[in-house]
Amino acid sequence: MKPLQLPPTIRTARPDEVPARSDLIDRIASRQTANIVQGFTLRENPSIDLPFKFYAEINVDNQNLWALFTTLLLQLPEEICLIYGHIDDAPSYSSYLDKYKIFNTLEPYKIELCHDGFLEFGVLHHQETYFEEVFIKKSKFIQYWGMDEVRFRSTMTQHDIYEVEGLNFIDEYPLVTEALRLHYPEAIETGEILKQLEESLRLCDTGEN
Repeated sequence: MKPLQLPPTIRTARPDEVPARSDLIDRIASRQTANIVQGFTLRENPSIDLPFKFYAEINVDNQNLWALFTTLLLQLPEEICLIYGHIDDAPSYSSYLDKYKIFNTLEPYKIELCHDGFLEFGVLHHQETYFEEVFIKKSKFIQYWGMDEVRFRSTMTQHDIYEVEGLNFIDEYPLVTEALRLHYPEAIETGEILKQLEESLRLCDTGEN
C-alpha cells in the first residue's frame, strides 16, 4: 500500500531536532519501516464507563479527511456537541446543537481544521445508554467511538478504507509540527479560529445565527 498522505504541517522529526537520547533516535529510525498507510484498527469496548460498542482509529489520506469527517458527523443523532481547542489547552465544549448548524460552523475552516497541527476537534452525542464520538487528533488521524459496527465498516468501505493489521500512526514517532501559514499564507491563525468558532457557537446557542 502507498504511504499515508499527511498534512504538510506534520512530519517525523530528524535526529538533530530531538534531544540526544537513544530511545528517541531509535523511534525515528523505526519510522522508516512503519506501516503508516490508509486504514483502520478496531477493538470492542472493554469497560462499562461509557456505553459505546467499539473504538476505532483511522488513518485517512489528508486530502480525504474532511469528506470522511463529514460522513461520520452526519451519521450522528440530530443534536451533537462540538469539542475544540489548542493542543496545549483543555478543550472547549459547545452546547448540544443541531448537527447541521455544527457542520455549517466548521465548514468555512475546513482547510485549517484538516491541516493545522495545533488544533484538535471533534463531535459527540452522549446519553446514558449511547455514546458516539468522532475526534480529529493533532496529527490528523481520526478516533471514533461507535455504536453500530456494521454501519461503520460499510462507511469505511465506501471511502476505500479497510482494516489493516499492524497499522501504525504518525504520532507514535517524534513529530515536528509547523505553522500552517508556512504552507498556506492566507490561512487563519490557530488562536483566531478558536475565537471565531466560539463566537459562531454563541450565536447558534442564542438563536442569532
